[in-house]
Amino acid sequence: MSLYSSHNPKLSLTGSFASSLNLAEYQQQEIDHEALRKEKKKEKKKQKQIALQQSPRIDERTPLRPLPRDDSSIVDYDSSSSSGDSASAVGTINATLLITIAAVTLGSSLQFGYATGVMNNSEAFIMQYFHDQGKEYTLMGWGTTVSSYGIGGLLGSVIGPKVIGRYCGRRATLLWNNVFLFLSSVLIALAPEWWYQAIGRIFVGIVAGVATAVVPTYFSEISPIAVRGAVGTMHQLGITVGILVSQALSTPSLNLLGSVDMWKWLFFVPVVCGFLELLILPFCPESPSYLYATQGKEAARQSLERLLPKDSVDQYLENIKAEVIATGGSSDSSDGGSMTVMELFRNKKLRKQLIVGITVQLMMQFSGIDAVFYYSTTVFYQADVADPELATTCLGIINVIVTIFAVKYMDSAGRKTLLTYSWIGLFFSFLTLTLSFILKPYFDYMDQLSVAATTGVIIFFAFGPGCIAWFIIAEIFPLTARDTAMTVGIFINWAANWLVAFTFPHLLEYTQPFTFLVFVATAAFFLFFTIHFVPETKGMTVAEIAEEFTEVPLHTC
Repeated sequence: MSLYSSHNPKLSLTGSFASSLNLAEYQQQEIDHEALRKEKKKEKKKQKQIALQQSPRIDERTPLRPLPRDDSSIVDYDSSSSSGDSASAVGTINATLLITIAAVTLGSSLQFGYATGVMNNSEAFIMQYFHDQGKEYTLMGWGTTVSSYGIGGLLGSVIGPKVIGRYCGRRATLLWNNVFLFLSSVLIALAPEWWYQAIGRIFVGIVAGVATAVVPTYFSEISPIAVRGAVGTMHQLGITVGILVSQALSTPSLNLLGSVDMWKWLFFVPVVCGFLELLILPFCPESPSYLYATQGKEAARQSLERLLPKDSVDQYLENIKAEVIATGGSSDSSDGGSMTVMELFRNKKLRKQLIVGITVQLMMQFSGIDAVFYYSTTVFYQADVADPELATTCLGIINVIVTIFAVKYMDSAGRKTLLTYSWIGLFFSFLTLTLSFILKPYFDYMDQLSVAATTGVIIFFAFGPGCIAWFIIAEIFPLTARDTAMTVGIFINWAANWLVAFTFPHLLEYTQPFTFLVFVATAAFFLFFTIHFVPETKGMTVAEIAEEFTEVPLHTC
């Protein structure tokens, strides 16, 4: 199906969708708001440029020294430079950037998706293998092994940006992350007892946690502003491809690696991807923003010259400089000016960004996507699909295809637009799914309707919260708060993931056939939140985004 109309780059809806939400009026408000914002920029442009020229000169040869700051000036962007033309000035992707994106997507993002999906079809033949060896592997043991992944994810979300990243930077953090990857593969594939696999799942969870916290930040900082959303969406594309590959390899009917004899090779596939990252990534550039803060302007320039056209480097440096000058640094921070968690929560100027960032993280987990994947095989069984496991794998193909569309249109349609339409679609998909369960005893073809609704959930999730949640925090927070905000947001994301995985089976047991009404309600709430409180961020610098947040009608204390 086409997600976009042929005559408009914006998403389009018809029928009950448009009438229920007065879509034309909403689009006109968005256009008016955009025009007003551009007009205000033109009025302030000369004053901002003068303010930047009068700002203290930063020595290009030495690392940036943290500047004193207090909560009242942390994001005073009115005195900084933010060019509205910068997005169009730096919108190309060269070979170096393309190779860097490919290496990280393959070696880090894909690992997260692969580890998420590889255990879904593997329970029967892995447990059978241990039983054939005369070793015990109970359902409780299997549940412990699978759930250990979430524990590792929570650890990795902290270890990535705030421990390894504190000393190594983005690129080196991803390289060191492969140590955990190799350990996990050996422990799971060559486990003499079931609890070795549980430990291995903790390690691969750390791999996933580090990837989710570091990759979106790295992609945001190395990409041109005009394609930042598309580059950020590559992380989600890697995740969906990883899930698909793991499901395909472990599906018994495909006769690949999903058997008692071949299952061990499932866990050496990630080693190949990690090895390729180790070969390629050391020759790729480090984040210019990280280099600017730790090694100085000249180091950042050298990195940018490899990533951008030369005539765009100075503009990008000015954006980083304006951001750092406006946000300052902490003279008493041991990590070079990065805010602590307590400083982030106490800072009133960043409170709206924090609320929006955390809520968008919760959107991903409370969208119901994990519940749908959990229940999809049962839906296909009820619909008399010949091979339900293979049908679930086909859902993974749909997920990948829609994510590719999201990569293409993320920077033309915009984040807020995609989120808005995705929540509309999720609302009606979950409502249809619930009705199909309730009406099944009374009408024919309700099983087929539930299959269609399940597919709709996958599609609308893929181009909305599935993509945007990963990189939105890196977009809306300034350099001094970015790592800490990513740590908080991704930690909450993993905690919510565990909560949904733990509670949904019980919810399913006691609330059928009304189970998915919960997600009808969450979709309605998140739609309301997106329309009223999530600003558009496409093609904007951090300074411009901060200015947008001043108009967000969130009441904070």
